Amino acid sequence: MLLTVIIGSRTFAQDLISSLNLFNQTKNSDRAKEVMQDNEYTSTGYELGNFYCNPLLLNGKPLDYGAFNVESKGELTVIKGAAITGKTTQVPFYVYLRRNGDKVLIFGKTRSDQKQIKIDLSEILRYAKPGDHLVIEPVNKEDGPVKRILKLLGADC
Repeated sequence: MLLTVIIGSRTFAQDLISSLNLFNQTKNSDRAKEVMQDNEYTSTGYELGNFYCNPLLLNGKPLDYGAFNVESKGELTVIKGAAITGKTTQVPFYVYLRRNGDKVLIFGKTRSDQKQIKIDLSEILRYAKPGDHLVIEPVNKEDGPVKRILKLLGADC
């Protein structure tokens, strides 16, 4: 009898934890869908390389769209696979904020470095407000598919 209660309680606890994890995963997935926007990219025929569905790395790991928000911190890089070898290579990119359809001018950041392959997100996000878009565009037209537009949500969402 005692064994049945212990096993039953354990099974109930496992089911409860599993349900809570599923709820969090669903919530995280819904949030990720809200963060990911239409990338406004149209194929040009100049694309060169293997492009990943998530080319963004934050601190060397794939960006978690569900956890990404206006207070995110770390070093952002963009990657693609080399056309011949398949090894990942870093892609030079521009990054800026867009608010209500207009580019947000940031003093000292009006012209991006054409050789920029990484950026400290806090340099840009300190000017962001929830609802803004973080736009990441490649410098070279052959890297066009890495363009991403991310909606910035508040940290408490």
